[in-house]
Amino acid sequence: MDVKLASIIITTRNRKSIVLDCLNSVLRMDYPNFEVILVDNASSDGTAQAVREKFPRVKVVVAKENLGLNGGKNLGQKYAKGEYILFLDSDTIVDKKLLTELTKIAENDSRVGVVCPKMYYYDCKDVIWYAGSYVNLLTSQTKNIGANEEDKGQWDQVRETQFAPTAYLATRKVVNKLKGHNEALFMTYGDTDYGFRARKAGFKVIFCPTAKLWHRMGSKESIKGIRGMGFNFPMRAYYFARNRVIFMKHHAPKLNFIIFMLFFFPLFTFYFIYKIIRFHGGWQFLKPHLQGSFDGLRYVVGGKVENIWR
Repeated sequence: MDVKLASIIITTRNRKSIVLDCLNSVLRMDYPNFEVILVDNASSDGTAQAVREKFPRVKVVVAKENLGLNGGKNLGQKYAKGEYILFLDSDTIVDKKLLTELTKIAENDSRVGVVCPKMYYYDCKDVIWYAGSYVNLLTSQTKNIGANEEDKGQWDQVRETQFAPTAYLATRKVVNKLKGHNEALFMTYGDTDYGFRARKAGFKVIFCPTAKLWHRMGSKESIKGIRGMGFNFPMRAYYFARNRVIFMKHHAPKLNFIIFMLFFFPLFTFYFIYKIIRFHGGWQFLKPHLQGSFDGLRYVVGGKVENIWR
């Protein structure tokens, strides 16, 4: 029996050592038929050359400019030949059975469009970071199911979820239907938007507990640090604030969105300002957060968006 080709698309920028570790784990997976496409978003640290030298099997596509995470995924998708496409962030280490377990779920039900693995913290190998996710379409709050819990099998059920950050397998049917990721989002909320669009198109998004990876995010950083607020550098702070509004505009029911803009949007804006100043001393995040919030408002009024941070 022929095993369907899977394409793995990894987008990276200036993460040479990290992406080499990621690729090392990817190329050890036991799935017998896959290709790897690395999209280098105009890195300046020699990523493309290092990958070509160490992993000649990997197809390296170099963007002329930073296309963002979503633009990079779309560029890689143009080269993908697989019946399955695994979109994988470069700051991950994957289990050797990851692709085998994800494709099993997809093969068992033609209605499945996206399959999501269980994800752990890199520094705490048995502590869960993701076992499913959902977004409150009134408040905009996002929650990773099982986050910060030691894995004792409590989330080992195959079940539907809304989306997955960091890594998710899409079938060719869903890839052809959705055409690509929303490049207007640039980074942050692109994976969330993809899952919601897949579900609106009639596909199931499924959590697969037997497919596993480790995300290079420290558990303490996530719980107590500024990364737990959704960002860890100024550019991400901008897109996190702005894209929250864009996502809600696209996916929240109309009445929910009105309530969100009138109450929860200003509430969270001031809450994040307080957190940035009071607890994290992250003054470098304050200006981009405010600018992103303002540009989110501009999008609501004018319907236009420009990716000013690259």
